[in-house]
Amino acid sequence: MRWKDRIQFIQQNMKKNKSRLFMTILATAIGCAFLIVLASVGFGAQRFITKDLLQDQSVTAVTVQGKKTGKEGEANGITAKDIDRFQSMDHVKTVTKKLFVQNNSTLHLQEYQGKPQVSAMDFSAEKKAGLKLSKGHLPEHENEVVVGYHFAESLHKQQKDGKTDSGSPSDKKTFTGELLGKQVQWKVKQFFEGKEKTKTFSLKIAGITEAPARDWMKNEDVYITEGMLNQMEDFTKTPLGIELTPSMSKDQKQEIKNEKERTYNDVQVIANDMENVDAISKKLKGEGYYIYSVTEELDQVNLVFAVVKSGLVIIGLIALLIASIGIYNTMSMAVTERTHEIGVMKAIGGTPKLIRSIFLMESSYIGLVGAIVGVLAAYLVSFGINKLLPYVIKGVFNEKLDQVIQLSYIPFYLVLICVVLSMGVAMLSGMKPAKKATKIDVLSALRRDI
Repeated sequence: MRWKDRIQFIQQNMKKNKSRLFMTILATAIGCAFLIVLASVGFGAQRFITKDLLQDQSVTAVTVQGKKTGKEGEANGITAKDIDRFQSMDHVKTVTKKLFVQNNSTLHLQEYQGKPQVSAMDFSAEKKAGLKLSKGHLPEHENEVVVGYHFAESLHKQQKDGKTDSGSPSDKKTFTGELLGKQVQWKVKQFFEGKEKTKTFSLKIAGITEAPARDWMKNEDVYITEGMLNQMEDFTKTPLGIELTPSMSKDQKQEIKNEKERTYNDVQVIANDMENVDAISKKLKGEGYYIYSVTEELDQVNLVFAVVKSGLVIIGLIALLIASIGIYNTMSMAVTERTHEIGVMKAIGGTPKLIRSIFLMESSYIGLVGAIVGVLAAYLVSFGINKLLPYVIKGVFNEKLDQVIQLSYIPFYLVLICVVLSMGVAMLSGMKPAKKATKIDVLSALRRDI
């Protein structure tokens, strides 16, 4: 018998009891839909958390926070020697670093002034790392700077008494004009023999950073070149512009002046490929550095969700196994009802293998149709969950979502797995009835005794 004839024979027989067939397919579809929807919640939650982690962090960056000293809980800062060590490591693209200015300095722009954090940055390394700006370009001269996206909000209008009004851009108390290309006066203070002196450095805004990934984050910082930092240190005579206040003792002041080695802040080792991040992280840990890598956090997240998804899939499989009982019952009834037809098939030369294959094809066909219906139903339920979730959160918790949350996510391979499982379970359910069909006696079947 040709495959085409087998399929037609199966379809004709299945039409004989449509109501039973419908209920069997419905049970299989519900099992498949239940399995996919449960698993999709795990996939959706994992996808959302992973996206949230990666939103404002570079996957190829390893943050170095310090080096072990031998004493528990203590760590040394990262120095130029450490930076050179990082740059010499295999698979390292570049090393970014910052130096935080430690001076109570102020920045003036027209009648506005503010005290944002000023940091020296290696812009050549930042360019290699992929630093992006919303406007302008990276500094090309020592006096050029890059400012944070919210820098204007740190500038408040200066009153006649020298104080500043605080406020928001909407009430005109903070700077609202164009920043790019503006000259900013940076006033640095230092005490010499107990007397305060001030020097003003003229800075030009060359670029503005991109907005932070999260709405609640603010970036009001100013990033200067290392050359400008050197000019400032030449004036203050102290590393990073530390103020020598009158309250300090001579020994304290001398200790600060003698400190020649800079300690870098916000040091990130950038790997040339995501696959090399793990190797770099392990090497740095082995050398005693305290590090943080988003890939380590992702590994932990993936491990947790692997357990969660496995549990959800097992629960879904139980529903699918329950549906298999219906398939077994349907196939058993089909064998009993078609005893005479089986006898005829055997009488005209039908082999046990042929008869077995026909019934297994019929059971797998039920599994396939049930899986297709279940997949469509799962997509509808998933779409409904994602659409209704914001309204549920707002109605129950009285909170508004600032970002879109896709709680249910169905990857294509989950659909394939479900279809294969459904057909596999259906074929297993049909094996015993198919085997029973091959053992029917021809003479008894033709006499309709069974």
